[in-house]
Amino acid sequence: MHINYIKLYFCLTFTGISIFATMESYYLYRAHVLAKEAKAIANQAERDAKAAAVRAKLKLEESQRQLRKRQAEQAAKQQAINNAQRTNNEICDFWRSEYQKLQSDRNKSMMDGACARAAKRPSTGTTEVNLRGDWLDKKSN
Repeated sequence: MHINYIKLYFCLTFTGISIFATMESYYLYRAHVLAKEAKAIANQAERDAKAAAVRAKLKLEESQRQLRKRQAEQAAKQQAINNAQRTNNEICDFWRSEYQKLQSDRNKSMMDGACARAAKRPSTGTTEVNLRGDWLDKKSN
């Protein structure tokens, strides 16, 4: 049996090159798959970050809306207290002038009652205003 070494050399070289090319192709394919997975993960992370930013913005807007609502309620409450106090002051002034015009017991008692109500200042915790001077706090009811 005669061995042709040139054919053997080319055959082994060709086999080595084939194996090398196959392995390189496999590694390139794996790199491509990993790159696609990494891109998908990055896209998902970006979507999650955007969703979190939108949720945070909505939460901030909701808290700002609630703050404005509380401020408006507090302003309306303070306005009602101021209006009631002004009314009590006007009633006191009216009965004071009536008493100065005609000094009767009725005018004196009306003046004293109205001026006592006007002198009584509501606390900031007041939740109800009564023009008769009874400042009620719902917590104490």
